[in-house]
Amino acid sequence: MKLKSLLLSVFVFISLFNASHVWADSTSLTKAKTEQAVVQNTQSKQQAMLNEKVNINTASAAELQQKLLGIGAKKAEAIIQHREKHGPFTDIEQLRDIPGIGPSILEKNKAHLQL
Repeated sequence: MKLKSLLLSVFVFISLFNASHVWADSTSLTKAKTEQAVVQNTQSKQQAMLNEKVNINTASAAELQQKLLGIGAKKAEAIIQHREKHGPFTDIEQLRDIPGIGPSILEKNKAHLQL
């Protein structure tokens, strides 16, 4: 009788142990799929934002930061100050007159800029 009881206990332990691993594996898989979906959603939103044109003569600092690559608060504010001081931009290349905006940043954003 003790042997049966012992075998039954071992069987129950192994079953519970395996079940916990299956549950942990399925939880990890679900978490990974959720994280992947979040990353894809974020990338889709970023791509959609980048596909939008930004009018550098009318955009707010927040819009410039959100929609342009490499443009943070300081550069966005500098763009606005430049257009307030010198009038509207007449050529996208004029952005290079702003400190911190060089050929690289301009090239990354050229397709998304409009006057």
